[in-house]
Amino acid sequence: MAEATTSPPAVQPKMAVSDGYLNYVLFMLAVVAFFNYLDRMVLSMLVEPIKADLGFSDTQLGLLTGFAFALFYATFGIPIARLADTRSRVTILSVCMALWSAMTAACGLAQNFVHMLLARVGVGVGEAGCVPSSHSLLTDYVPVEKRALALGIFQTGGAVGIMVGLILAGWLADAYGWRATFFIVGIPGVVLAVVAKLTVKDPPRGNFSDAPEPEAQSFGVAVASLVRRRTFRQIVIAYSLGLFGVYGIAQWTPAFFIRVHEMTLTEVGWGVGIASGLGGVIGTFIGAVLAPRYIARDRRWEVWWPAWAFLACIPTYAIAFLAGDVLTAFALVFVASVIAGTSIAPGMASVQSVAEPHQRATAVAIVMFCSAILGQGLGPTAIGITSDILTPSLGSDGLRWALVFSLVLFGWSWVHFMIAARTAQGDRVS
Repeated sequence: MAEATTSPPAVQPKMAVSDGYLNYVLFMLAVVAFFNYLDRMVLSMLVEPIKADLGFSDTQLGLLTGFAFALFYATFGIPIARLADTRSRVTILSVCMALWSAMTAACGLAQNFVHMLLARVGVGVGEAGCVPSSHSLLTDYVPVEKRALALGIFQTGGAVGIMVGLILAGWLADAYGWRATFFIVGIPGVVLAVVAKLTVKDPPRGNFSDAPEPEAQSFGVAVASLVRRRTFRQIVIAYSLGLFGVYGIAQWTPAFFIRVHEMTLTEVGWGVGIASGLGGVIGTFIGAVLAPRYIARDRRWEVWWPAWAFLACIPTYAIAFLAGDVLTAFALVFVASVIAGTSIAPGMASVQSVAEPHQRATAVAIVMFCSAILGQGLGPTAIGITSDILTPSLGSDGLRWALVFSLVLFGWSWVHFMIAARTAQGDRVS
């Protein structure tokens, strides 16, 4: 008679929480992500009125929406993440949120390029602490089989922030002006930062592990350990290249519809908010719910999924930007946003899977650093420069073709995600 087999007992967390409190934490962190992405995206909706009022060039606007924000977002992300790996993640998250919210409001006071630049630097520094701290908290609040779902809920909050930010900013700018818009969206975040600090607990690191809570590692040891893993290196490269296209397109899509299709701010706010924002919300939710089913069968789907999602975005976005009909363009931007959104939960889960408990915030910060410099920084900036080069000969179509040319980065990203899949099984630590 064959011996009966039994499943190993589930690991008991060091700090157990009720389902109600866990749902509250997930909700609170999703709201934090909501404001994180709302504050980040508002400027992209206000590009045209700011350009008309302060006389900025597309290159300057590309720097403000891209490199000026991303350089400090990336640079401060790693030291803040190291603090999050050794100090109170809730405190760090709350302080960072108060900073980025206050500096978003300060954008409304800008009188010239330098003023706006300094305010955007402040937004970048503050937002650098959001994702590493939040991902590290969520990883210790939920077991591994629910990790992609929890991270997906967090990112869904961010996707909703993008959608609401685009719609709200367009309407507010038409009704009250771009300066008042920055005040209205920035100030509530300061209040939420206080609420988060007072109500969210910091769980033990490695909460779902039989091992004792690990000792803190030095920054050099943590980075060296992560970089030695080939899968981690390939994920970093793949995300950086993919986000070059994602962030560049996201920052310039409102201006594209205003210039090429001659729409008003309110019309573009609703159109892009639904197409990009709602599409991202739906895609992120689909990825959070559907991807874990495939990952349960084969963990390599953590990198396969974003690989194929980015590849599918190339023809979808290309047709959207080249379409002459505005409804067709919006419909295809919606489809592309859904596809891109599905990649977030499995992709970020793959980062946590190759990081030790005391490396998780650092691992996210390294991904953020590289993807911020290349994706969030160079993406919008490169599209802005390309637009300035092409506009004298092509007119409003200069921005159209600048967006199309940026899509090649999605294919390059696919290559590195597929390489990561080859070594994912051997490099996984959780």
